[in-house]
Amino acid sequence: MTTQGGAGFIAAAFGRCPICGKGKLFTSYLKVAQACAVCAADFKAADTGDGPVVFVILIAGFAACIGLLVSFLAWNWSPVMLLSVWPAFAVVLALALMPVLKGLMVAVQIRHKVRD
Repeated sequence: MTTQGGAGFIAAAFGRCPICGKGKLFTSYLKVAQACAVCAADFKAADTGDGPVVFVILIAGFAACIGLLVSFLAWNWSPVMLLSVWPAFAVVLALALMPVLKGLMVAVQIRHKVRD
């Protein structure tokens, strides 16, 4: 059974196999499994490299910069408050986005049959 349409991408975003939607995509936080334990889909060729990191940096950096500017200009936060809140926000957002974007990139590579 294969997932149809965008269901494979949704499953991959939640860390599940983009083919069957049931097996685990990752063996640890960001380590992609060799194969799906349920449907035996091969993940060995799915090498994302630095792709997800670029998107994480752009998204987390943009969100933190906008938050910093709004809180500085509209709410007049002190520099100490700005430098304690927004870098921590960027780190937490980056850690939350990384597995999601890596899963999506693996799903794209599997969908388009990317090989080494």
